[in-house]
Amino acid sequence: MSRPLPPPLRENRAFAFAGERVESARVVPAAEARRLLAARNPTGRPNGDVLREFSGVAPDGGEVRRWAVDFPATMDEAERQLYVAPSAAVARAGISPVNLQRNDALRNALARLERFLACPAAELQAGFAWVEGEVVPDDSLLVWARDDDFSAGVLASRVFAVWLSIGPPLAALLSFPFPWPPAAPLSALSREQEKQRFALSRTARNADSAAIDDAVLRAYGWPADLTDDEIIARLRRLHQARSGKEA
Repeated sequence: MSRPLPPPLRENRAFAFAGERVESARVVPAAEARRLLAARNPTGRPNGDVLREFSGVAPDGGEVRRWAVDFPATMDEAERQLYVAPSAAVARAGISPVNLQRNDALRNALARLERFLACPAAELQAGFAWVEGEVVPDDSLLVWARDDDFSAGVLASRVFAVWLSIGPPLAALLSFPFPWPPAAPLSALSREQEKQRFALSRTARNADSAAIDDAVLRAYGWPADLTDDEIIARLRRLHQARSGKEA
C-alpha cells in the first residue's frame, strides 16, 4: 500500500499554484472586450490596465479564453472611475470591484515571465503546455511558474508521472523533488549537473518522450532501468533530504 505524499517543499512554493477563480459576473464577451480595449478615457489611460484575458479548460477538454474586468485590489474608487467603460460594465453587472478575487502570489510569480507551464488541474496526465505570460490561468488549470525548458522536460517525464500517481495533483507538484532546487542558479550546479541541465533542455524542445525520460534519469544520476516503486522510493529519500535542509 502506498503512503501519502510528503509535505510541500519550500523550494517549490514560489512556482506551484492552482489557477485563479474568475467570477462569471465580471466576464465580458470577446466583442465587448475589444470595444472596451478600444474605448478611450479622458485621462488617456488605456482600458487594458483593467482588462485581462484568462485561459482555462473547456468541458470538452479544449482550451477556452475569456476576458474579464480586472481591477487591482489596491485601486481605490476614484482610480477605478478613471476607467469609464470598464467601471460602467462592473456597475451593470452589480458586483463590487473591491471583492474581485485575485491570487497575488500567482500574479507576482507570472509577472516576470514571457511564458509559463500549465496543465488541466483535473487531469495532469494530459501534460503541461506553454501559456503566454500575459494571460492569467483560471482555476481549471494547475501552474508551474517557470519559463525554462528544463522544467518542461522534468514535468513531461515518467519520473514526475510516477510521483503524480500517488497523490492529488497540486500536492504532487508542491512536494515533487526536482533533480536540484528549481531556483538554483547555474553557478550553484556542479559541472555534471550543468551538463545534464543543458542536455535535458535540448531534449525537451524536441518533445521525444523516451529521450526525455532518459535525460531526466541522467539528471538525477539514476539508472535507466528503475521500476516505478524504485523511482518513488528514491524521490521520497530525496524529498526527505531536501526537507532537512529547509528546516
